Amino acid sequence: MINSEFLAEPFAQFLPTVFLYAELHFRFKWSGSRYFQKEPEILADLPIRIEPNRDIPILLIIKDSHLFPITLKYVEIVIYKSNKIIQSQTFQYNTQLNINWWDDTVMIDPEGISGDIEINVEFMYNVGGQDKKCTIHNYPLCSHDKLKTYISKYPYPNDGNVLYGDIHYHSNLTEDMVEFGAPLKATLAMAESLGLDFFCNTDHSYDLDDVPGSWTETDPTLEKWNKSRIEINTLNNGNPGKSFIIPSEELSLHNKDGRNIHALILNHSTFLPGSGDGAEEPFNFHADYNTKTVHDSLDNESLCIAAHPFNPVPLVQWFFVKRGKWQLEDIVEENVAGIQIVNGALDEGFYEGLKIWKELLLDGYHKFIYAGNDAHGNFNIYRQIKIPMLSLYEKNEQLFGEFRTGVHTNGNNGAINSAVTSMKNGNCFVTNGPFINITFQNNGPIYEMGSTVRSNYGIITVSIISTPEFGMIKKITIIKGVIGENKEVDYFTIMNPREYKLIKDFEINSDSNCYFRCEVELDSINEKRIFAMSNPIWLSPNIN
Repeated sequence: MINSEFLAEPFAQFLPTVFLYAELHFRFKWSGSRYFQKEPEILADLPIRIEPNRDIPILLIIKDSHLFPITLKYVEIVIYKSNKIIQSQTFQYNTQLNINWWDDTVMIDPEGISGDIEINVEFMYNVGGQDKKCTIHNYPLCSHDKLKTYISKYPYPNDGNVLYGDIHYHSNLTEDMVEFGAPLKATLAMAESLGLDFFCNTDHSYDLDDVPGSWTETDPTLEKWNKSRIEINTLNNGNPGKSFIIPSEELSLHNKDGRNIHALILNHSTFLPGSGDGAEEPFNFHADYNTKTVHDSLDNESLCIAAHPFNPVPLVQWFFVKRGKWQLEDIVEENVAGIQIVNGALDEGFYEGLKIWKELLLDGYHKFIYAGNDAHGNFNIYRQIKIPMLSLYEKNEQLFGEFRTGVHTNGNNGAINSAVTSMKNGNCFVTNGPFINITFQNNGPIYEMGSTVRSNYGIITVSIISTPEFGMIKKITIIKGVIGENKEVDYFTIMNPREYKLIKDFEINSDSNCYFRCEVELDSINEKRIFAMSNPIWLSPNIN
């Protein structure tokens, strides 16, 4: 006899790619697991870089000790530079844990330290009557390499009027049989140390309406969602002038073909249901919204962005949760401000998205680009389940705050509505290092990115800022696109100015409807591509 439980609910829930911290304890009742162990999950995490004059936050997590009670004795943290110990601290706990979730963020003063460092974290604990220790984590089948971070001497590049944000992040509001994220409060501490001004907690709509402790039962009272909004308000109000959280969700909705896609909904005041690919009911792909109908439910102050719209969809997800891609007809809907062009890596999805974005611009659509990482915890390394019950894997992608959306707010720092309005208007850029800005002026007001100007000539001012952390400016390109043409052209190029900061004016003349945008590449000290891309400014010639 075929086991319908295997084919339907449990199996389907494993099919979507797993991104969060790995949940080690779930097993099918008829099978074993290569990574199951009679211990709670234990792990340490920290950001990939630290701003000047900021402490190093190290997040310690112990999960599911209610299943396997534990006594946490102490945690030893050792910092290495060039393979030499430069600092060591021991944190005593001697705490008995018998709860679903425990975490603590310890702060390390990095005074006198700069550049690349490695950090080792050892947990000493007793479980089942046995004294044990683990390094970094207790996950089987994974490496226990030291965590790496960069202590910068320089603030993240900024002219003083930009807020940097990660617009796609998942917290521990997502928690199920295979995965869990990090708490909002701990994530806020990571953001501040990273030099990240805000993040959006875009937890899945099909997780936010779950009964607490369940991943299949829907809660009509929305306790989980309501408590999360209260917590966000409390954290923001208790942290004035510092990093903040934009309340958000990642909504599952249908594309024009009736397949499940995701939209980032930022700063919306009510919960939007969406469970078509949540696998909470076997082969139930119903969605409450599609790309046309969602518009009527959005607040004026909210923002809708196509989430990772062109990333490949695995065949099993295509079939078992009816996952699809954003189509051009979906993106051109008026309520969709633009696309999340970077999803934590410069991969196939990024380059396909860049190609399609250019096509949209040349066709006359005013759509903007944004960057996020889709990190689920994962501050220092991506360590997740690859094949349920069989394997885990690691990579250095989709890390919190690595790729950012830089939002020009003209001094209105700290205001959620100001940041969302600027993103909605396209006055923002994507980056993993340099600051970029372009403005246009013609004997009158200064126009920002996202603007449409009734003029056929004027001055475009380009501003680029980098630091030794990211490298000198290697190439600046002003790109022109004429509406109706098939290809953009490089209008101006500056090669190897050998500067960390450059402000330059370019004279613009055009007798056609067009747009101008800018890209900058840095001469990075490693093999990584360090770059920034602006959103366009459109010119509509004023011809008598």
